[in-house]
Formats: sequence, C-alpha cells, structure tokens
Amino acid sequence: MQRLIYYWIVPKSLKRQDLRQAAVRATYGRLEGWISIVVNFLLFGAKLAIGLLINSIALIADSIHSLSDVSTSIIVILGYRISEKPADSKHPFGHQRAEYVATLIIAVLLAVAGIEFIKSSYGRLANPQLSVVTVGVLVFVGLTILIKAWLGGLSAYMGKRIDSAALKADAMHHYTDSISSILVLIAILGARLGYPFLDGTGGIAVGIMLIWAGISIAKDAADLLLGKAPTPEFIASIRDICMQIEDILNTHDMVVHSYGNQKFISVHVEVDQKSSSAKAHEIATKAEHQLARQLNAYAIVHVDPIDLDSPELQQLRSLIEKFIQDSTEIREYHDLRMISKEYHRRIFFDIVPVRSGVQTCKELNDCGELTDLIRRSFKQYEIRIHIDQMYTYN
Repeated sequence: MQRLIYYWIVPKSLKRQDLRQAAVRATYGRLEGWISIVVNFLLFGAKLAIGLLINSIALIADSIHSLSDVSTSIIVILGYRISEKPADSKHPFGHQRAEYVATLIIAVLLAVAGIEFIKSSYGRLANPQLSVVTVGVLVFVGLTILIKAWLGGLSAYMGKRIDSAALKADAMHHYTDSISSILVLIAILGARLGYPFLDGTGGIAVGIMLIWAGISIAKDAADLLLGKAPTPEFIASIRDICMQIEDILNTHDMVVHSYGNQKFISVHVEVDQKSSSAKAHEIATKAEHQLARQLNAYAIVHVDPIDLDSPELQQLRSLIEKFIQDSTEIREYHDLRMISKEYHRRIFFDIVPVRSGVQTCKELNDCGELTDLIRRSFKQYEIRIHIDQMYTYN
C-alpha cells in the first residue's frame, strides 16, 4: 500500500533522479516532511477537540504527540535544506551530517514530550474522572491508528529508498504515535466500562513510549555523528569492486568515513612489484574511478608492491600462513615485506587480531610465538609486526 501511494505522490521526474545526490535526497526529505506536517496537523486538531469534549487526558496527550510530529517534520525539512548546501571552505566535506543533527533533535523532543505526558497523567491517576465516551469516539481513535500506521510506513519506505536516518526516525515517531493511540483506545474503552483510572495509566504509557523512542533514535543519531562503522556489506562491496580490476591481487586496510550519503574511502591494493610505476598508477586510478562511480564515494587507492618471485619470501609467507591457520588470536596478515641489504635486514608485516582493542604485539601470546618462529628461520633479520587499528578493515 505504501509503495502504491509513494508512486502516486512522488513526481515521475524525481523518481528518475540519482538517489545518491544530496539535492535529490533533500527533495525526498522535504516531500516527506510536508506530507507529515499536513496529516499530523489535521490529526492534532481533531484529537484535541474530541479529547477536550470527552475530558480525556490520554487523548489530549496523544494530540500533543501528533503536534510534536509536526515539529519533527519541520526539523526534517530544515535539516535537509542545510544538508543539500554544497561544500565550502569551512565545511570541505559538505553539510550532509546536518541530517544526523536533525535526527538527534527529533529524539530529544520525543523524550521531553514523554516526560511532560507522564507528569500530567500522574495527576489524573490521583484524581480520576470518568469521560463521556461514545462509539463514534472509539471509531475515530481507531481511524487515527490506521492513518498514523500508514504515514509511518510511507516515511519508512521513503527513508529506505534514500537511506535516510532522519526519515527513518520520523517513521519511528509516526509508529509510536500509532502505538500510543492504541493505548489511548484502551484507556478510553476502560473509562467507558467504568474504570476511569485507565485514562491516566494510558497517558503514562504514552509518555514511556515517547521516552523509549527518543532514547533509541538518539543512540542511532549519536552513533552516526561519532562515526559509526561501515556495514560488512559495504566493506565487501569495496573489496569486490577492487578485485574485479585486472592485476589487483588483494585488498586490505580499508577506511571509510561517512558524511550523510557521501562516503570517503581509502584502500590498499596489492600488485606485482614488477609492474612499472606508470602501470601501478593506472591500476590505482581505475580502482578509484570504479569506487567513485559504483559507491558514490571519493576514493584514494594506495598501491603495495608484492614480490611474487623471491624463494626466501615465499618460504616466509608459507611459514606465517601455516602459523595463522592454527592461531586463535590472529585472523590474517598482509603487507609482508623483506628488506635484504648488507647492513639493513628487516621483515615487517601487519596482522589482524581476532579480538578488538589490541594495540601492540605484546598483548597477544601468538604474536610473540610467531616472532620467535620467524626469528629461528631468519636469524639475521629484525622483525617488526604491526597491529591493524579498529578503523581499518580487511
């Protein structure tokens, strides 16, 4: 149903646009915001009028919830207006993180509204009043539940289409409004059956629902602002794109920064060291262009030359791989190098620990054992093992 309404509401010209572009995403955000404002303002007026008519604190609280949905939709619109602004000297990565700030503001407003509802509902518990309720009122509340569920579904669908945290947060707001209306329906029905205390109980339940939604949304928004880790699927897509390019042997040390829908990627690729510098540059440039085109990202590709012919290096590689196969602390390795000069003999490589938070080789028993194993076979070499940081992916 949401999909049918979506295709009816969204102009055909907008559907044909690239959803990864900031201006297109902002247009979707504003469209969702204005639809939410109109629907919620109408619901607010209707709920408030009937709530005052039947003297229901739960329905009045629910009407304020609908009004708060208007304010959050305004914040969505303003957030997207800021996010589509182009990069400038003070914000060289653009303004798309304004979407995350808007999401965080929505979360705070939800929690504050929930606290206020609990305060007012507690007073009604202490002094319950029987509301005059008709079947028409019950039907009206049931209808608002369906409307808000539909609006939440539409917002969630549009949020998924453009991968928008703000629209997904607004959808959760609509869904909690629908759930809170169910609680209001229970409270009003209880009052009709002679249990007026359920009205105040329903108001408190609405408040708790709002606080819970606010905390959940705030946590997600804070994660995005602080730099949430990319999904395993996104890391896999980087690897797949690079590995499809001829002459790239492996990828590692992938780093991803997100600014809204814009990604900034750096990745190391391994190529045969016999390739000329011009050829290596051509490979890196091709990988950068493919990542930019397929992932809407600015990419920097670093080339690591790999010696595929040295028997000594092949012996070392076999030794390390065999050890890691049986290791419970080391997941993989990369960037293996051997420097064999008269006064400068060194082996160095990176390892990826199984557990997170490891900073140095000394923190892993297996790292020390691997060092000793290599030293016994390559006595004249200095050995340096580097631990990959948590922000790099392999």
